[in-house]
Amino acid sequence: MICRTGNHPPIRYLFVDITMNSLRIGLVGYGMIGKVHALAYREVPHYFPDALPPIELAAICTTRMETAQKAAREAGFGAALADVNALVQRDDVNVVDCCAPNFQHREIILAAINAGKHIIVDKPLALNHAEAKEIADAAERAGVSIGIVFNYRFVPALMRAKQLIDEGFLGEIYHYHIEYLHTGYQNPNRAMSWRLRRAQSGGGALVDLGSHVIDLARFLVGDFVQVLATTRTYITDRPSAANSSEREQVDVDDAAWLQAKMENGASGTLMVTRFATGASDDLNLEIYGQRGALRFSLANANWLAVYDPSASDEPLGGKRGWTRVETFSRYPGAVVPPSRGILGWNRTHAQNIFALLDAFAKNQAPSPGVMDGVKVHQVIDAAYESAANGAWVMVEPG
Repeated sequence: MICRTGNHPPIRYLFVDITMNSLRIGLVGYGMIGKVHALAYREVPHYFPDALPPIELAAICTTRMETAQKAAREAGFGAALADVNALVQRDDVNVVDCCAPNFQHREIILAAINAGKHIIVDKPLALNHAEAKEIADAAERAGVSIGIVFNYRFVPALMRAKQLIDEGFLGEIYHYHIEYLHTGYQNPNRAMSWRLRRAQSGGGALVDLGSHVIDLARFLVGDFVQVLATTRTYITDRPSAANSSEREQVDVDDAAWLQAKMENGASGTLMVTRFATGASDDLNLEIYGQRGALRFSLANANWLAVYDPSASDEPLGGKRGWTRVETFSRYPGAVVPPSRGILGWNRTHAQNIFALLDAFAKNQAPSPGVMDGVKVHQVIDAAYESAANGAWVMVEPG
């Protein structure tokens, strides 16, 4: 467990007026993604000077006091805690950032809602649609905002793709394909962890990587109507702990394949795997439409490939063909790095967090917001149902 949460007092659903003269961050969890978020809070004021109220790193919460104190020293937080209830109740915290394992999200987020704090949560929102909907309903009743970190929305190449689609460059979208390939789980003696237990993760590759590609499909193409899914678990049991001779059943997917029917009539295929030998962080996307096409690869994240069939093909092909649009670090309003600077993975997280903090400070709805998280879980739940019964499943609306 990341933090002791104890017993919650009864949740009071009152409208919360949070004055954002400063953004006082309480971070829960200091694993890899917690470190990325902590770094983002320090970087954002350099990217966007004076664009936000002052950011204060108020408190950090981890499993044990000794690890919390170490994290506070490393990241520059003012207070170290091992009890999330103590963190969310602090007067010097008005934004709670949840970077804990998936199975702890519900309890942490509800505690923050009960304390009247705005919330940032790294994807996914919860374990499943039921939990996500409970969180969304509680936040609405309490009048607090929840922003989600789906950082790939904040790759400049994909931001430009969104602009082109919204401008009608593609016309009617016929079909798309998105794949996200990771490696590292092929060793059968890799020990069990929360990511490999469905009760703690909500699922395997479909949750871990699929939440990103589902959100990107929604962001660029639109909402899902139906899915047909297949999942595969390649290694069905693993050591229960490092160096243990006892083995534990794996009940999550190592890879998943989805066919999708979208609200606008487009068709899609999505593929995610944690068993792509040789892959590092390979996210690839193609969208084909009536009047054009787009391609993107995270391995070449500084470029968006654009095909415009209206360009003349005379003489001898003219200038028709795939064009690489250089997007690099073109973030409107950012002072550093220069727009010509190559893009870094951490920078996309920082831009996502900036967008959420900016919305909180202006009392606006954050994007991605809580309903984006809910809708991703709707698709995931439908996909798991489809994988279990082998049939197309409707994605629950709303």
